Amino acid sequence: MNVWKPVELALTNGARLAWPQDADEDAPPSWLVFGAMIRTVSLLGEAGVTPLAAALEDEGFADFGSGQLVEGFARHLMMAIDTWQNAGFGPVARRYLSRLTLARGVRRDIDLNGDLVIRRTGNTQPERRPLVAALATPSWLDPATGGPRI
Repeated sequence: MNVWKPVELALTNGARLAWPQDADEDAPPSWLVFGAMIRTVSLLGEAGVTPLAAALEDEGFADFGSGQLVEGFARHLMMAIDTWQNAGFGPVARRYLSRLTLARGVRRDIDLNGDLVIRRTGNTQPERRPLVAALATPSWLDPATGGPRI
């Protein structure tokens, strides 16, 4: 008998996007800022003391520096932007959706405005997860401290 037990994932990083408040939803913004937090080493003590917080070093990436991570991320981001500009958003959306956990009877799509649309077998009304709302309140950021969740 196989017993499946969910694993609680620890936070190692987070990212945010910012753009002008008055930006037109149907046009590219005049500017866009991407910011990221990457915890490479833990300053919180011994691994496991804070089970929801981890560092790359704790997860077996001791030889993997933040510079290498930024370089790799930038390459993938530029590739996705190039694909989007030359082939449209469809291939970018399909690549992202292919990484989501598959669930029986569930189909996921990304709407043109970036919202995640979830359709379940037997349910005529799709569930929408708005992109703008998700970007406004990052799940990794602790609103009480302004820092990453621990």
